[in-house]
Amino acid sequence: MRFTVLLYVLYWKLKSASRKNKSFQSYISNMRARILIKTADGRRGRLFIFDKGKVSSQAGAGSGFDVALVWSDAATAFRVMASRSDEQTFQAAARGQLKIEGMAYYAQWFSEGVKLVM
Repeated sequence: MRFTVLLYVLYWKLKSASRKNKSFQSYISNMRARILIKTADGRRGRLFIFDKGKVSSQAGAGSGFDVALVWSDAATAFRVMASRSDEQTFQAAARGQLKIEGMAYYAQWFSEGVKLVM
């Protein structure tokens, strides 16, 4: 539940920043990307859609993504994402708790964009 709420709050922060944060607006202005963050079992997730300056989102762990950040479980995802620590994220990946499916470029792009907002 906390992971689902965290993803929803992240969406609203990104959506708000797309309207108010000049740096973020510039960053997303030319990008089209579909970023999925989900649990490995597919029970929880959210798709973040960037379309040349517009941000939208869909609940669930659907398909049709450029990159998916797949967490082993919701508790780990919440703990690591809420920490906002690159080191914890890298450690989770090293332990196999975070896997990337698709083009890693988009994962890096998304991570840098989130940093502009937070």
